Amino acid sequence: MWHFRWWLRLKQSRGHGVHSSFDFNLITNVLCKKHNYYAFYDIPKILRENGLQSFDNDLNHLSFRLVNHFNSKRILEINSGIGINTCYLTSVASDIHCTCIEKEVYRVEAAKKLLADIGNRCEFVTVLKENGREPYDAIFINLKERESIRDLTIDNLLHLSHENTYWVVFPINSRQNKQFWSAIVKDERINITFDRKTTGIAFLHSTFHKMHYLV
Repeated sequence: MWHFRWWLRLKQSRGHGVHSSFDFNLITNVLCKKHNYYAFYDIPKILRENGLQSFDNDLNHLSFRLVNHFNSKRILEINSGIGINTCYLTSVASDIHCTCIEKEVYRVEAAKKLLADIGNRCEFVTVLKENGREPYDAIFINLKERESIRDLTIDNLLHLSHENTYWVVFPINSRQNKQFWSAIVKDERINITFDRKTTGIAFLHSTFHKMHYLV
């Protein structure tokens, strides 16, 4: 079985057998693209100056590429931590508004300092609220702190989304997180999903045919 999955992942990561122009373009020009941006050099420099280091460069770079590609303006980051990935999300453009959900006060303070050094502003909240807000263009969900988002459901995420919203879920390679990601993949309201081993990307796009890719 793993041989087949390896072969399929290799094939689809190159766009082979992908007939949808949207899916093909996303795979070849965003998800599997290796082109660098200035932010990939500037942000690590600022992190080092703050005594920090990112251990999720693939995720950070993917986050930047997705926001840049889709021109996302309203972003929700769940379990934003000390703000390292937030830097990549908000460095694409100055008019991006990012709402960060983080319950630990010391992490919020560290994130505020880091983002101030980079010149980005974000809104920090401790509780996910569905009412009274415009839908988000992108939702990034950090499952490492699973206990702090036990009440997070697919229905919650759908209430916070519009037709073109995409979700980025990470990591998805632990048993509990695999179950959550598998439920997203199987949900008929979510049509396009991409499995990148440790990270899952989901698109609602109700007018598209349901497809799942290993890339």
